[in-house]
Amino acid sequence: MRWIRADIGVAVLVGAVGLLTVVAVMRSAVDSVSLRIFAIALAGAAIASGLALAYLSRRWSLRVEQLRGWVNLVAGESESLRREIAPDADAVDRVQLAIIDMLGMRIDQQGAIYRRLGDVLNAIPDGVVVVTPEGLISLVNAAGRPLFSSRDGVIGTSIYETLSRHSLADALALARDSERPVSAVLHTVWSDALHATVARIGTDGSALLRFPATEAAAAALEHDLSLHDRPGQPASVTAATLLAELPAVALDTETTGLDPSNDRVISIGAVRLHGARLYRSQTLNMLVNPGRSIPNRTIAIHGISNAMVSDAPSFDQVSDRVLDYAGGLVLIGHHIDFDVAILRSEAQRCGRDWRPAASLDVMLLYAGLFPDRHALRLDDIAAALDVPVIGRHSALGDALTTGEIFVRLIDAMSVQGVDTLEAAHALQHKAMRRLGIGTAARPVATP
Repeated sequence: MRWIRADIGVAVLVGAVGLLTVVAVMRSAVDSVSLRIFAIALAGAAIASGLALAYLSRRWSLRVEQLRGWVNLVAGESESLRREIAPDADAVDRVQLAIIDMLGMRIDQQGAIYRRLGDVLNAIPDGVVVVTPEGLISLVNAAGRPLFSSRDGVIGTSIYETLSRHSLADALALARDSERPVSAVLHTVWSDALHATVARIGTDGSALLRFPATEAAAAALEHDLSLHDRPGQPASVTAATLLAELPAVALDTETTGLDPSNDRVISIGAVRLHGARLYRSQTLNMLVNPGRSIPNRTIAIHGISNAMVSDAPSFDQVSDRVLDYAGGLVLIGHHIDFDVAILRSEAQRCGRDWRPAASLDVMLLYAGLFPDRHALRLDDIAAALDVPVIGRHSALGDALTTGEIFVRLIDAMSVQGVDTLEAAHALQHKAMRRLGIGTAARPVATP
């Protein structure tokens, strides 16, 4: 063995040095007895040192070999399962190989544990979803997968693309206060109600959502054949276009701030309309990397953190998709001038001079139709028109709410003789004058 050869080599080398010293002194012309005695003592010390080094080397080798035995014991590996070791491997080589074996076995054991955990979770009839503090989905079992049937890949996506941010936040707050899992009714961004058990995981804000088998099965079996319908090719928009035939898109953006020139888009949500018909199958919903840090004060409003957009595409990468989606359509929104302005700024950064065909603001239309009503927030208007508010302060949620409001307003405007895009613009400007709002650069379609 290598360690035996090393022990013998060290002892022979040191002993040889001692012997050579004695021989050199004895054969020298020096007759000093004291010098000869010193040489003999030195030789004896050298030989003793050699033996001591050999003993220590042997003891060190045994301790390293013992360490290897402990590594194998911790790894749960028996002697019969150890890999074959080369005959010339020393104690250090043996420990290194034992550690490599242990790591490989631990990795394999961990994989087996994950596989067993996956089998157990998939055998549970209830849907199970785990989300991070930022709202990213980190785990979903087979029964929970149908809840996200529209997605090709679920892991790493935002739960708020499916569930209302506020309904989940309320349930988590209740679970935190009660220090136990709670039953809750969560809402999707499509206004559907889902019964669930919500539990906090640890103290960092992670959560586990359990949907009863009936809910998950219902999600898998839900159908809406109207989703196969598609809006026709939009006709050119003119001032005389009837609102009942208006090709439009309800749109909302979430941004880093309120300065259209300097702030950036971080989320875009939109849904197609044609007159009073809203096409839920024709939506746009995406996160956008703003290329800068999102201020905490805005994160507190929309809940979109820097981690959620870190892997999202930049606006330049999605500009064609976004701007083409809205091309030739009338933009509908709540305070739509802001959304138009910030999208124009983003388009200009990409070298595009973009303008929508026209825009209509549901806040101004509502204020024009009901001048005696002064509560003009999106939530207030939705409540007055019996429109459910789901996914508030999420781009798609607000876009869907805005679209439903506009559908209700078309009938209300028709009662008052406002039937065309030109008449709707006139109603808006009347409301702006009454509210003391300056005329913004609002695109107005011309015949």
